[in-house]
Amino acid sequence: MKKILAAAIVSAFAAPAFAATANVDVYGNIHMSVDVLDDGTDSATNVSSNASLLGFKGAEDLGGGLSAIWQIETTLGGERRGSSFTTARDTFVGLKGAFGTARLGYFDTPTKQLSRKLDLFNNKIGDSRNFLRFNGTTGASGNSWEERFDNGIRYDTPSFSGLSASAHYSTNFDSAGVTTTNDTDAYSLGVNYANGPLFVGASYQQNNLVGGTGDESNWRLGAGFNMGDLKLVALYSKSEDQRGVSGADRDVWGVGAGYKLGNGEIKAQYYKASDEDGSVAETGAKMFAVGYDYNLSKRTQVYVAYAKTKNDSGAAFSVMSGGGHGDNLSIAAGQDPDAFSLGVIHKF
Repeated sequence: MKKILAAAIVSAFAAPAFAATANVDVYGNIHMSVDVLDDGTDSATNVSSNASLLGFKGAEDLGGGLSAIWQIETTLGGERRGSSFTTARDTFVGLKGAFGTARLGYFDTPTKQLSRKLDLFNNKIGDSRNFLRFNGTTGASGNSWEERFDNGIRYDTPSFSGLSASAHYSTNFDSAGVTTTNDTDAYSLGVNYANGPLFVGASYQQNNLVGGTGDESNWRLGAGFNMGDLKLVALYSKSEDQRGVSGADRDVWGVGAGYKLGNGEIKAQYYKASDEDGSVAETGAKMFAVGYDYNLSKRTQVYVAYAKTKNDSGAAFSVMSGGGHGDNLSIAAGQDPDAFSLGVIHKF
C-alpha cells in the first residue's frame, strides 16, 4: 500500500513538469582526439575536445501549419578542468510554416554553412577553415567568413523542387580581430540546389567595418556529387578588402573525395590559398588531409587523420587552428606544420 501511495504522489508531481517539457529535445556530441602536433620545429602530444556540444531545442504547434521553434546550444570542453560550458553556439527563437522559417538570435550564416557542408574534415585536423578563416600572415589574425552573426535576423525559404534561398542580417555583428561599434552591420545571402546525388550552392557576404575601407566581402561557389559509394566535393572562395584593408584580396579553393567501405570511409582533401594582394610577398599556402572514419554504430565513430600545410615564406597557415578543432599551433611565417590525430565522436 505504501509503495502504491508513494508512486501516486510521485506521478502527481511529475506529470505537470513532464507536460511543460514534453516538446524539449536534448542532443549533442562529445568529440575527443589525441593529436601529435608539429609546428615545423617542435612536436607535442595533446588531448583535444573538438566542437563538443550540448543543446536543447523544441517546437510548439500554433495551428494552421505554423510552429514556434527555439534552440539553445553551447560548446562543451572535456579535456581539462573548468572547461565545460565555454562558448555559445546556435541559439535562437523563430516561426516556421508554409512561408518558410524566420529566426532571431545567434547562429551560422549561409556563407559558413556552405563551407561546412562541403568539408570532409569538419572539426578535425585539415579543416578547410584553416585557410578560409585566417589571413595566413600572422597565423592567428581572423577574417569573419566562418563566424556566427551576433544580433541575427534570418529568413529561409521553403524548398522548391530542391531550390532554396537564405537571407541573414546582423544589426551589429562582432567581427573577429576588428574593432566594431553599433554602426556596424553585415549580411549573408545563400542559394542552394539539392536534388538526388547533386548539390550546388552559392553565397555572398558583406561586413561593414569601422576602419580601413569600411567593408569587406566574400563570395563562394561550391558543389558536391555522390556516385554510389564515391562522394566528390569542391569549393571556391573569393574575399576582397579583408579586415577592412584596401586591396587585401585572396582566393581559396579546395577539392575532396570520400569512398565508403562497409561501415567505414576513406577520404582526402586538398586546399590552396593564393597570395593575399597588398600584403607581404609569398603569403600563399597548400594543405592536404587524409583520413579514415569507422562507424561503430549510428552514434559512435572512431577515426584516424593526418594533415600537413606547406606555407610560402611569408605565410603562417596551420592545420588545426581554423575552426572546431580544439588544439592550436602557433605558426611562424614559412613553417610547415603537420598533425596526426586519433579521435572518437559519440552523438546523443
